[in-house]
Amino acid sequence: MDKEKAITIESNSSFYTKAIEITIIALIILTPLAFYPYLIRMFNPAKELVFEVLVIIGLSFWGFRILSKEEIKFSHTPLGLPILSFIAICVLSLLWSSSPFISLKELALFLAGPLLYFIVTNNINDEQQINYIINALLIIGGLFGIYGILQYNGIDFSFWTHNIGRQKVFGLFGNVNYFAEYLIVPLPLAVSLFFVRRNKFKKILLLIGILTMGASLTVTITRSSYLGFGVSLIFMFFLYLARRGKNFIKENKKIFIIILAIIILITFLFALPNPLNKPGTVISKIKGRISVVQLTQGSSIKRRIAIWKFTALMIKDHPLLGSGLGTFKYNSLNYQAKFFDQGENRHLYPYGFADEAHNEYLQLWAELGIIGLGIFIWLIISYFSYGLKLLKKIRDDGSGYKQGIIIGLMGAVVAVLVDGIFGYPLHLPATIVLFWLALGVTVVVTGSSKADAEEINATVIKKGTNKKIKAKKVTEKQGRTEDGESNIYRFKPLLYIVIILLTVFLCVTVARPFVAQTYWFYANKEIENKNWNKTIKINEKALKWDPYLGQVYYDIGKILQNKGIYNLALEYFEKAAKYVDHPDLPQDFAFIYLKKGLLDKATIKLKQAISYQRDEKSMLPLYSELGNTYVRLKSDNEAETAFKNALKIDPNYVNSHYGLVGVYLRSNQLEEAQEELQKVIELAPDSREAQNAREIMQQIAQEKLKAPPTETDNP
Repeated sequence: MDKEKAITIESNSSFYTKAIEITIIALIILTPLAFYPYLIRMFNPAKELVFEVLVIIGLSFWGFRILSKEEIKFSHTPLGLPILSFIAICVLSLLWSSSPFISLKELALFLAGPLLYFIVTNNINDEQQINYIINALLIIGGLFGIYGILQYNGIDFSFWTHNIGRQKVFGLFGNVNYFAEYLIVPLPLAVSLFFVRRNKFKKILLLIGILTMGASLTVTITRSSYLGFGVSLIFMFFLYLARRGKNFIKENKKIFIIILAIIILITFLFALPNPLNKPGTVISKIKGRISVVQLTQGSSIKRRIAIWKFTALMIKDHPLLGSGLGTFKYNSLNYQAKFFDQGENRHLYPYGFADEAHNEYLQLWAELGIIGLGIFIWLIISYFSYGLKLLKKIRDDGSGYKQGIIIGLMGAVVAVLVDGIFGYPLHLPATIVLFWLALGVTVVVTGSSKADAEEINATVIKKGTNKKIKAKKVTEKQGRTEDGESNIYRFKPLLYIVIILLTVFLCVTVARPFVAQTYWFYANKEIENKNWNKTIKINEKALKWDPYLGQVYYDIGKILQNKGIYNLALEYFEKAAKYVDHPDLPQDFAFIYLKKGLLDKATIKLKQAISYQRDEKSMLPLYSELGNTYVRLKSDNEAETAFKNALKIDPNYVNSHYGLVGVYLRSNQLEEAQEELQKVIELAPDSREAQNAREIMQQIAQEKLKAPPTETDNP
């Protein structure tokens, strides 16, 4: 009976291990492929949903595997503690977040990667499993490489045809940069394995993958990804030299000669005039993108500098713990406004909307503070420290295949980290999957060789001393009854049900925002058709699925405002402000406050609305409205300042000249008032304001005639 039970347990465990393996492969394949056309943002939300749901399913299979084996085990790895610390700081940031609901929504995406790492390190330890995962990654990467080439040549699905220029090469990511930031992960791995594979057929397949992915990466013309991939190649080259020395160059002498010849050829193609680098060609576009002028004075780099500088303002306000996970996009407009108010920044840097900081490290610092950034750096240092020790100690076969995997994965991680200086690859679902997968697979590569694993772990795991200790398999103590049966066994049916229910609950929870965005898409279609009541009904359904979708609250509020239902519109705007900082929201608040006679609140929102404007021209009517509001509040000095601020932008702005008339008349500055009245008549002689100006000038003249003569008036 015991023997049959042991066989059953082992069979169930193997089944769940296989299910976990399939789930991981599904993550690699489906996450980059996923998109949904009935969303305003049809790419990322679908990828995030697939990523999060498959991680939840992987966790549930892991739970089933634990129950089937009737023992609780958690593999101790060198990265375990820093990753658990990273999870902890992400969760704890909800407590001090400037917008807890936004942080809560972001939490699933941030935790899915670390949880994937633990799924891999606790369930994948067989060489065949690792090969399946590596092959799946390379195959899907190669297919995307082919697709990118087809897109560049105009061979694509009809519904993508609106994309032009470099933006037409986006794979299935919706953005050329996102596509490039995906390609830089499988590409270094393919390059590394190309140098260690001895099978000619597999070597040819790897070469095809390298060429297709490399060609697609080239035509994206994404400079940060070029840099990331270039640094990863240099990093891997030195790792191979350190591991194999001169033999590495001798073994691949022909390949290096070909590579050198290609480098020389490319240099000539870029440096010397020829038909391949004439205007409009890929080479000319790359030259333009990487020119000194573009790298120093281009609008793209200026925009990034502006983002980094106002991110520094965020960090200055919350240096230790940050403003909370995912809150950068909620705070960015406010801090951009503060930045543009300093000196000539508005004239020096382009305006924009920044959901991400375009620098993973600055954004981590802004959201999780120096503590969160420090934990992440600790994690990265631990990873490379372990990887380098792994390369020194690993007992590889003659082919060097395991070394090739480890070097390739480390190269991929380097590419992502370098790209993260100028982009945000760790906020993109498909890249997040591959990044955390690379960390996990690096750790378990030695799992197929217990001797390797024990020797490596013996040098890595230390307990407060400098002496090397023997690693041992760590298993938590299991409670057992007198007849030797595990206590877990008694509750297995109940625990299976709990895991199933928890899995369903979590999948529905992460799917709710996706469903809400689908409703929002259809609501926007009704806006195009001006079906306002139907729009509100559909958006209300969206809010039932995701009550934290600020943009939907704003859309409903805007419709109600246009209908003149101000009290209810104000309620929706106030709800929207909790979850999104819409650029038009301050202006809408100000409009309703003015309608309700709440002048003090209106001035606050008008000032904010002015600072949120894209350019100075759009500030003019707001400055004028602010001045008029101060006039109604009888704050003449503030009113005069507001009107004059508008005239600094446009000296011929009639409304501000006309507004100053009221200020000067109130303070009995008749000469100044007459000057402004004359300006109004000169600038807009046929306007209503000019007509009023003439009447006022007549009244002033009559008042002067009625006034008794002063001593200075006598001859």
